[in-house]
Amino acid sequence: MAYEISADVGGTFTDLVLRIDGKAVEIFKTSTVPSNISKGILNGVSMIAETLGLTQREFMNDCKSFACGTTIATNAILEGRQAKTGLICTEGFRDTLLIREGGKPDSYDFYMDYPAPYIPRHLTIGVPERINSEGGIEKALDETAVREALSRFREDKVEAIAVSLIWSIANSTHERRIGELIVEELPGIPFSLGHQVNPSVREYRRTSAAAIDASLKPLVQARITEIDTMLADAGFNGVLTFITSSGGRTSPTEIVQRPISLCLSGPSAAPQAGCRLARSEGIELGNILTTDMGGTSFEVSVSVDWDTPMHREGMIGDHMFGVPSVEVKTIGAGGGSIASIDAGGFIHVGPESAGAMPGPACYGRGGNKPTVTDANVVRGFILPQTFANKQFKLDVEAAERVIREQIAEPLGMEVREAANLICLVAEQNMVSAIEDITIKRGVDPRNFTLVSGGAAGGLHVGAIARELGIRQVLIPRAAGVLSAYGIMTGAIKMSFAHSLFTHSQDFDLDGVNALLARLRIEGTAFLDRMDVPDEVRELKFSVEARYAGQVWQITLPFTAASLDKTGLADLEASFHALHEAYYAVRSPGERVEFTEWNLDAIGPVSSEPTEAETDISPTAASALVGHSRSELRECGGPVDIPIYDGAQLMPGATMVGPALVQETVTVNYIPPGATGRVTAQRGLFITIPVEESRIRVA
Repeated sequence: MAYEISADVGGTFTDLVLRIDGKAVEIFKTSTVPSNISKGILNGVSMIAETLGLTQREFMNDCKSFACGTTIATNAILEGRQAKTGLICTEGFRDTLLIREGGKPDSYDFYMDYPAPYIPRHLTIGVPERINSEGGIEKALDETAVREALSRFREDKVEAIAVSLIWSIANSTHERRIGELIVEELPGIPFSLGHQVNPSVREYRRTSAAAIDASLKPLVQARITEIDTMLADAGFNGVLTFITSSGGRTSPTEIVQRPISLCLSGPSAAPQAGCRLARSEGIELGNILTTDMGGTSFEVSVSVDWDTPMHREGMIGDHMFGVPSVEVKTIGAGGGSIASIDAGGFIHVGPESAGAMPGPACYGRGGNKPTVTDANVVRGFILPQTFANKQFKLDVEAAERVIREQIAEPLGMEVREAANLICLVAEQNMVSAIEDITIKRGVDPRNFTLVSGGAAGGLHVGAIARELGIRQVLIPRAAGVLSAYGIMTGAIKMSFAHSLFTHSQDFDLDGVNALLARLRIEGTAFLDRMDVPDEVRELKFSVEARYAGQVWQITLPFTAASLDKTGLADLEASFHALHEAYYAVRSPGERVEFTEWNLDAIGPVSSEPTEAETDISPTAASALVGHSRSELRECGGPVDIPIYDGAQLMPGATMVGPALVQETVTVNYIPPGATGRVTAQRGLFITIPVEESRIRVA
């Protein structure tokens, strides 16, 4: 047999997906080892091998691919573990990382300090040189000054170097020469050049991206090598890939060369996975809200007509990394989110999390703070005897104790009432996150299907949907490991970009076509390195465009690999139509400006194994395994909720809420008044009647 594995390393759990002979899919979950993510991955591999009745080496010898999603880069920045990095910039521009694009979060607060720059000022050195906006050399590069700067970096024991010069996107000669001098003076020290990492016309974004990329190179190279070596020692000799912030997979070599592409890469696989799974279940309207509630965080994305938007506004901490990434809204609301009471007697849930260690109190690992998972155990929604595929023996008494002492008694309520309150607050936080990227942007969530992912998501998604007026909820069979499933089935993909400013009234056809040819060569070379067959390759072009006088661009896709006058007219018409779709304004007589040209080089997306729908409607009664006593606000008091074994439920079986469906790594909750139906792909489709929806949209 041929095996494929994908792994998503989260803050609490490491999720794994196994695909056998390109068809059958099995899901697994194991605890993350924060101090050594490779160990957590290897623990999961051992679990899979044991399930198959193989030794670890026998199993790994038969694995042809291993795809990994990791928070190495994101955590390094958040925890301040990146390399000591120096920055070389144009003389007079040392404060680019401090001033940013307006400086402080609140420009009108005179008492607020500027956030600290990503690279401290004493490690930022300006050198005499100047390129103008047309690419002309106003002042030659002072190589002596560069060598002196590198000498200072040597004395300061700098571990990586970023280079970002004014208008290097118009002429990269000086940046490339500084790169050559770094190799001469400080051989072995990794460096990043701004025009290569993020060829944005915006100086701060280009400089910030170069700084982040350089600072990650030593750590990412070490961790990638560690994972590669660990897998090889276990017997793996297949293809290793990593998920990037754009939602595609690429090789370790590409990641080491451009580690910034790992930033916020973890959540990037879920949105397209949600869309693919919704399609495989026969959902026709491509308006999809994909959520992923894990142990630490809650992510949500919006897809319209099956298309998930990308953006360049990605932030980690206070710093913008600025490379193309899937647009995902993230908040601290997961199963491990900690509940607390403030001095005013108000309850809060998150963003602090109990993490993998010690974890929630019910894990019995020393956790002493109430979490959402503890609350679900207390209210009878998580079943101690089957939790996480029986990997844990939950301590129900510990969960009750921390909720009683820290929430119930201070608020003067019963323990189960307090547990319900914790979950209600967490759900309201998630509702607000969804509203931020829907209602507040003029998008009506009632027109969407909500696809739920994450091991904790199935317990809360029904309440979230009802609050937002969403009538259709899909909890796929792979919901508990949605990101890992997205990594497994995602495309090979890498984004390339180059800057060239031109406009519709004096369009540089020769320059643009030369740039498009260069992009095609770079994209084709990447697909060659990834061994993607010619017949399934896809090259998608786009350009950042705006009306004259506008500050911000919009991303405009186009299909032509080269442009002529007719192609330019089509490009202009497409821009006017897209601008009108976004902002309800079009100005056909206005000059259109084009600033950055992009290419996505894409390999094939794995097809979803699907089963056909049948007219058979089997009963769910045979899968009933018990009841759980719980206090439900909607029912006015205590209720015995029926529990169904998801493995025994056949496609077509229906259940009326309230009901709990126990799956391998998660529990799904059908709220009162709603109906759940097992789909052909063994997912759970929940229909919430209109009268049960609390319409919040004006």
